[in-house]
Amino acid sequence: MSKKKKAKVVSIKQAYQSPENYIKTQARSLPIEECVVSENWQETGICNIIVARRHKTGNLTLGIYMVDLYCLGMKDAHYKFNIDQDDYDYLKENYADFERCDYVLAHNIIYGAVAFAEDYGFKPHKDFAIAQFILEEDDDNVELMELEFGFEGIPFYIKGPNDSAAKINQIKSTLLRTAGEGNFNILEDDDGFDEDDDDGGYRTPEDFAAMLENINNLYDQYVQTKEAEEKLEKSTIGKAYQLVGQPVESVYRKFDSAGQEEHYNKLLDMVSDGQRDSAIDELKKAIVQYPQKAQFYNLLQSTYMLNGQGDKSDTMIVEMYERFPGYLFALVNYINLLLEEGKLDEVPAVLDGKADLNDWYPDRNLFNIHEAAIFYATMCRYFIMMDDIDSADLYMYPILKDKLYNVQGQSLARTVMLEIGEAKMEKIKIRSPLWETQYFASLQDDTHREAGRTNTNITNFWEL
Repeated sequence: MSKKKKAKVVSIKQAYQSPENYIKTQARSLPIEECVVSENWQETGICNIIVARRHKTGNLTLGIYMVDLYCLGMKDAHYKFNIDQDDYDYLKENYADFERCDYVLAHNIIYGAVAFAEDYGFKPHKDFAIAQFILEEDDDNVELMELEFGFEGIPFYIKGPNDSAAKINQIKSTLLRTAGEGNFNILEDDDGFDEDDDDGGYRTPEDFAAMLENINNLYDQYVQTKEAEEKLEKSTIGKAYQLVGQPVESVYRKFDSAGQEEHYNKLLDMVSDGQRDSAIDELKKAIVQYPQKAQFYNLLQSTYMLNGQGDKSDTMIVEMYERFPGYLFALVNYINLLLEEGKLDEVPAVLDGKADLNDWYPDRNLFNIHEAAIFYATMCRYFIMMDDIDSADLYMYPILKDKLYNVQGQSLARTVMLEIGEAKMEKIKIRSPLWETQYFASLQDDTHREAGRTNTNITNFWEL
């Protein structure tokens, strides 16, 4: 008698797999359907590329890449998962003027630009961490092509329409550090942010708030979970103390003598009058004379930034934080520097579990509105960059409730309003049937435009 074989027990229950996990583990097994690149990409120095892979069902998964061949490399990256042919055709028609290309060309443009940018200190867009898996692995199996990156052999940064003043300064500082003076070029337009423009283009802080309210309504409807809603309702951020308009005395704001305060005010007047080079020389001497006074360090750091010396400003931010880690403006400047440099993993150690102002200063029940504006905005920005919008909202809602975007001299709060608006709209796109409507497109255009007109300058003139 032959032995009967035991049949295998096969579970027919399929485990749910997120689009991100599918892309990471299986996208490269899908055949490449098509690759397209922006027309005239060699002349413009920046291009859009789409790599489309075909599922057995006939649907497509796309990697969409914005590539700066002259300087920054991978400026933007995202994906579309399992969309039908009509949606793909619609996207191509409305995204850019494309021409078909070989995959090898698309691969070489993308990875060549990324490598060139990384040589000068610029990392790929954070979403490339997922979108790269729609591309073939970057190894010897892909033919290497000779392509030119940079312009005439050196980095050439062209200001983008949404690049803030702080971002421009950060790029300049990075190029000074990595390429060296005279080894790169920068092209900036002269279109300033003029509050007196008669074309109706200027937006007031209230306009920012109204725009964000519209975005919040869509986000709450299509994206926000019940857990996130409850988390926001139970938040204690800003509720354990009072905000006031007048300065609040603290150990870091006190001078040791009337003469010391007079010396400080004289240097501040020099900076305000535009005598920055002279003020820098005098501030260096003052720091030697008053090594325990954070105000002089803060004024020197701010003067460096106003003088366009971003690398020296960054060095002073680090020194000020190391000397005065409990000084609020040293803390927020240091965190923002870490965020600008992409060092998000270092921020939790700096925060040390302290989520609110009263955690940092438990003996105080009064804080100035400037202190609240800069702290909430910094925390909000950190969580936006961590892609944790629910936690970012915990700090954005006090900004909106107390109208901290109106605080004079604190542009970071307004900038972060635009940043969280853009982040929320990226998530609404995935969930909302409205994202292709004229209303949504208009809202998105407004947000992108205003993001380009706002900056992350966190010079604290109230504190100065």
